[in-house]
Amino acid sequence: MKKLRRNIDKFGAFDLFSNLAAEHGFKLDDADSQQDFIEKVRNTFECSKNNKIIIYGKRIEALFAYVVGALGEAALLKQEDEGSLYYIGEDIIVPDYRIILKDSSQYLVEVKNHHSENIYDEFVVKKDYYQKLRKYSDLCNVDLKFGIYFSVPNKWALISIDAFNERDDSYTIDFASSIAKSEMALIGDRTIGTRPDLELQLLTNSNEANEIDKDGKAVFTTREINIYSAGHKISDSLEKEIAFYLIQFGDWEEKQAEAIIERGKLLGMRFIFAPHIETEDNFSLIGTLSTMISNMFKQHTVVDGKVIAVDSHLDPERFKVFIPTHYKGKELPLWRFTIQPNHDFEGLTKQ
Repeated sequence: MKKLRRNIDKFGAFDLFSNLAAEHGFKLDDADSQQDFIEKVRNTFECSKNNKIIIYGKRIEALFAYVVGALGEAALLKQEDEGSLYYIGEDIIVPDYRIILKDSSQYLVEVKNHHSENIYDEFVVKKDYYQKLRKYSDLCNVDLKFGIYFSVPNKWALISIDAFNERDDSYTIDFASSIAKSEMALIGDRTIGTRPDLELQLLTNSNEANEIDKDGKAVFTTREINIYSAGHKISDSLEKEIAFYLIQFGDWEEKQAEAIIERGKLLGMRFIFAPHIETEDNFSLIGTLSTMISNMFKQHTVVDGKVIAVDSHLDPERFKVFIPTHYKGKELPLWRFTIQPNHDFEGLTKQ
């Protein structure tokens, strides 16, 4: 999926002035109005850039678009809550996105970030807030869903209000129920499994290898990259690309990193990635596609734990891993699971 490039430099500032002019009485040909506009934008930006709620909320909203776009089942994704809106009747809230899938089905999605170390902490939607979202979705005659990002476990869930528990003034749901009842498969999410371990080797040419000095250092230039699956060298370029993506963005941990030394010379480095817990010899889950896409997006927007950008200039399709529909690996076996929602799941019992 590609991102439509709008001419923000040309029209963005003017549109913002027009919107603020309606609220604050700015006049287009008045120098004082122009200065007031610039000052207001500056002050608002200064306040917003230090507001973590705004920063993380906007980043997760942008991340959802990249997850949907990279998963590949959507034909069109539109930010629904942009632009002017005129309506009759009760107050409404416009959801964040409209998704049109390849089968022409449509969904409105309100994106939320839930940050908690405790898996039993519930995500809460106030009833009056939901009713305003529901009013808009009813007018559009399109189903409403919630896209919830659980930031600590780095997991996405796509759920309808029916999955929530109803309280007096709110709807609530915990992490386990969200994952069990999630409909992320609708937008193309899959759980990936492969054969452990995955090994990455960065090698130089033997005639370029430098001796390791007395301080244990050597100048090294990577000339070749090799990847192994359970000890089997991956030679196919597509399989190699998939394996490298899984190494970078999957859930497996780096369990070993060591230098490759021969006759006192540094030939390369070896990195071995393995599941967190012991699994079957020939199979282990390495993560969901939505989590891998989120990890790649983090690489582009977060540095040393600090958000440096809330969006990316790249197209969403750049964040996906291409696995052919009828993929049959030679050296990299893959399992792809389509996880269906379990609407009868009753939640975890606190210990």
